[in-house]
Amino acid sequence: MSSEKENKICQNCKKDFTIESEDFSFYEKIKVPAPTWCPECRIKRRFVWRNERNLYKNKCSLCERSIISIYSPDKTYTIYCSECYHGDKWDALSFGQEIDFSKPFLQQFKELQLKVPRIYNFVFQNHNSEYTNGSAFNKNYYLIFVSDHNEDCSYSYSLFYSKNSLDCFNSSECELCYGCISCKKCYKVLFSEDCSNSQDLFYCKNCTNCHDCVGSVNLRNQQYYIFNVRYSKDEYFQKIKELNLDTREGLEEVKQESEKLWVKNPTKYMHGFQNVKTIGDYVVNSKNSEFIFDSNLVEDSKFINHGNKLKTCYDGYVVVDGSELSYEIVSAISLNNVKFSYCAWHNFNGTYMDTCENSDHLFGCVGLRKKQYCILNKQYTKEEYEELVPKIIENMQKMPYTDSNGKEYYYGEYFAPDLSPFAYNETVAQEYLPLSQREAESQGYKWKEPEIRNYIIEINPKELPISISATLEDIIGKVIGCEYKEQCNHQCTLAFKITDSELQFYQKMNLPLPNKCPNCRHAERFVKHNPLKFWHRTCQCKGDSSTNDLYKNTAQHTHGNEVCQNEFETSYSPDRKEIIYCEKCYQQEVY
Repeated sequence: MSSEKENKICQNCKKDFTIESEDFSFYEKIKVPAPTWCPECRIKRRFVWRNERNLYKNKCSLCERSIISIYSPDKTYTIYCSECYHGDKWDALSFGQEIDFSKPFLQQFKELQLKVPRIYNFVFQNHNSEYTNGSAFNKNYYLIFVSDHNEDCSYSYSLFYSKNSLDCFNSSECELCYGCISCKKCYKVLFSEDCSNSQDLFYCKNCTNCHDCVGSVNLRNQQYYIFNVRYSKDEYFQKIKELNLDTREGLEEVKQESEKLWVKNPTKYMHGFQNVKTIGDYVVNSKNSEFIFDSNLVEDSKFINHGNKLKTCYDGYVVVDGSELSYEIVSAISLNNVKFSYCAWHNFNGTYMDTCENSDHLFGCVGLRKKQYCILNKQYTKEEYEELVPKIIENMQKMPYTDSNGKEYYYGEYFAPDLSPFAYNETVAQEYLPLSQREAESQGYKWKEPEIRNYIIEINPKELPISISATLEDIIGKVIGCEYKEQCNHQCTLAFKITDSELQFYQKMNLPLPNKCPNCRHAERFVKHNPLKFWHRTCQCKGDSSTNDLYKNTAQHTHGNEVCQNEFETSYSPDRKEIIYCEKCYQQEVY
């Protein structure tokens, strides 16, 4: 295997991509061939395995009780509820298959997948909620996903250690918050982004240790600001009354003015802090890593999304808790030397696994727990296993699996999309890298037709009360039409209902009812999350102002009146409106 930088053509999209010398060192260390797909196509191929937010009414195939599952009833898989899946009434080894060297190995793996029962959802120790996935240790919540340790929260994604909060995204340690994005340790913060240790904010961005502010940006330790203008306490609360923040129209006007102000002030080139030699976004406490997103404590790794406490891993989505030396992984907890696997928890020395846990030395297995030296769910001795695995790898090189779109999968590639239990538009792939049905199918991905919804709309969104004070209690349970009416790419549900606890929250916060369904509200928050791409750019500070002259600097910068020469990789594309400063220039303006 080469150890020099090499340019290749992606087998999937036919575009050029580069494998760096350090990448080859990693592949040699874990004994896999270099990838034939470019990083973006590999990301898409992994993402199509993660259905996080689409839930369906189904039933357990063993006890037959009704369940809310990530698997729709039309799928051919056997689905077990949590109690049955973890019970002793079935044995995954009973589905074991002999290796057939006359057939592609991944074809045999696919046959095994269709036989072994699958767990209905990925949840753990939640109380009083069925409508969730990817969540643990939550209490009294509804439609929250990929979220842990919350209480009395709803309609949120990637929310942690929070209470009494709704419609939040990528936030933690918040209470009585609504519509927040990437906020931390906030109280009564509404419609705000990148704020921390603050309270009583409306439509603020990147404010820290602030309270009683509206429509402001880049403030530190401030109070009584409206659109970055300071007022006395009495003036502030009088202005607040004039803004009519208790009405939908008032909120919309403040939103428009806030967003105009935000783009006239500097934005740091990345979201993150305490990183060393790291290219990424929404990253903290990481070092020597590249192309890392939404991650913490990542070291010597590359192409990771949602990583936490991992070292020397490549190509992973949700890889956490001490994982090391692992490659092409989706949904991983505490791994060592695991490759090409989905839902692998507490495993080491495993390859091509699907939903296996607490095991070692597995190859091509599905649904095994506390097992070792198994191939296609068949038990072998250590000696037999070590003799067979090299033969399987050699055979995979001679006889690749060919997917429905004609792509070939030799040893060293992640699972083909047609092995995924989900359609493209059921997964996070559609959120991060949206495709039309035609585009998805032409690229070999499955597509799921929308569920037929025969809702009888009782309240048109335009008929909703202008404020919560004008809203009657009988709104609870009524079918409200979504403002977008499915004329969007948000997987719109067309309609929604207001629950009793939700109405109480809006009353407490003096907020008008939403006029869009939860999926559309989530999509509007999600689109504000920066894309999974980087552009090489230069700091837009020229000493006394930004290079576009929209912002006048408030401090003397170390580079004087010359244009800052700092360059960086950023997920803010050059055609965006934000004024992008390097970390040093940004800190001189806001700290």
